[in-house]
Amino acid sequence: MKKIIALNVVVILGVMSLLSVFIINHYLNRINRVDAGFQMRNPSEEDFEKDPYNGQDVMDPKDVQWGETDSLNDEHLLNILLVGQDRRPGEGRQRSDTMILISINQKKRKVSMISFLRDLYVQIPGYSGNRLNASYAFGGFELLKSTLKTNFGITVDNCFEVDFTGFRALIDAVDGVDITLTKEEAEAVGLGTVEGQNHLNGKQALTYARLRKVGTDFGRTKRQRTVLLAAFQKVRKISFTDLLRLLEDTLPYLTTDMTNSEIYLLLLKLFPLVTSVKIDSYYIPPEGTYTNLYISEMDILYPNLTKIRELLKNEYMPF
Repeated sequence: MKKIIALNVVVILGVMSLLSVFIINHYLNRINRVDAGFQMRNPSEEDFEKDPYNGQDVMDPKDVQWGETDSLNDEHLLNILLVGQDRRPGEGRQRSDTMILISINQKKRKVSMISFLRDLYVQIPGYSGNRLNASYAFGGFELLKSTLKTNFGITVDNCFEVDFTGFRALIDAVDGVDITLTKEEAEAVGLGTVEGQNHLNGKQALTYARLRKVGTDFGRTKRQRTVLLAAFQKVRKISFTDLLRLLEDTLPYLTTDMTNSEIYLLLLKLFPLVTSVKIDSYYIPPEGTYTNLYISEMDILYPNLTKIRELLKNEYMPF
């Protein structure tokens, strides 16, 4: 009798394990994977997004001194890069509109959310000096990761890309987010928003996060981080049923360089942090670490890489 009971328990556990694997794979298979046949752009076809000259100091790209970059020794951190791009149906890979590093220290239960502004002038391996967002168009995740390593010493473990349709779907899936808007932001967003606190749906939140009429790109990246943090606060409180609905609705808008097994292991690491993790928000380059210059007919942010790497090492990343 005991043997029969034990056998039944083993069978039940086996069936539950298989069912769990099936369910997990069902959801993870909804995530898109990077195109294995993607070809990097030939360096001879490198292009530059040109801007009108507005009186900035001009620098010849030949005069730029890149110097050597040491690794930040961030191997014990988990660095996930979120990439947003404005790609219309039928278009190929575009320049990245948003780049946010999520750096996680599992042991200390700390997370840093760091925006990298797209107009940063950086050295793109195999190409010329160019805007940071060009590296994604030229070579996808791998070139963008290599560019961050070359210039800032950061080792990016994995990447996720989401288009703006997916961003909007995420906000709607968590039933909107509460965001406080300034008078100028509310007027620019429109769509029924007012000065003060608003409960934004997906369309309103996307418009708010993409605003270009209010402030500079620094404020724009802050708005993006504000919306993501608000969405995370909603996700950490939703029921299991709502979580499944959220995954069903939003995962098809994601693209990653990770396998199902890698994502599963990542989730096992992150799940214990969801309810109590501390998230700090930063942006690169902060005030005092860059100069507005005109290089190769581009209005760019010329970074002081030494200062920025020191900030990343000593303050921004959760070492």
